[in-house]
Amino acid sequence: MRKHSERCKECKVRVFELLVKIYGQENVLENHNLQLPNKVEQFKPNDLNPNLENIFHQLQKYREHAEFVRSKRLPNVDYFVKDKFILEFDESQHFTKPRLLALENYSDKLSLGYKKEKWMELCEKLNKKDNDPPFRDEQRAWYDTLRDFAPTFLGIKPTIRLFASDYVWCSLDANKKDDIEIFKELIGQK
Repeated sequence: MRKHSERCKECKVRVFELLVKIYGQENVLENHNLQLPNKVEQFKPNDLNPNLENIFHQLQKYREHAEFVRSKRLPNVDYFVKDKFILEFDESQHFTKPRLLALENYSDKLSLGYKKEKWMELCEKLNKKDNDPPFRDEQRAWYDTLRDFAPTFLGIKPTIRLFASDYVWCSLDANKKDDIEIFKELIGQK
């Protein structure tokens, strides 16, 4: 039997189908644009803004890539369950030193829908690098940070993250009650 790939397209399809089965077709958006800015100074003030600014500056200093924010808007989220939460499906390339740096600087006031400690351990263990362009790791870490902070600006539940290699997601069937219950538990919505 061949090894399952974390880049399996069917896994992402299955996650979408399961979300639709649980929350309804009209409430689940795939590859959704939240219409949020990328620059920290463009966010409405709240008590987490200084923390967000600090993370941004830490990422700039890390390898001296000051200009890694290239677009005006935050790139699309993997899944958005309207008025409820964002769900991100993280492959290995998300687990880098810059992402670890960002996570280490998260405020204790920030609620997350995943275990930050696990994500930090994966960053240390996998230690992925993507230098095309040279600032890509900082850029990805920043976008992931903004997706984690987005609920504080949108008034929704904390962002949920799934690690692609944690489960053979495509093995779940949205038409099977037991599989739906397994998925709910995996996303912390049981």
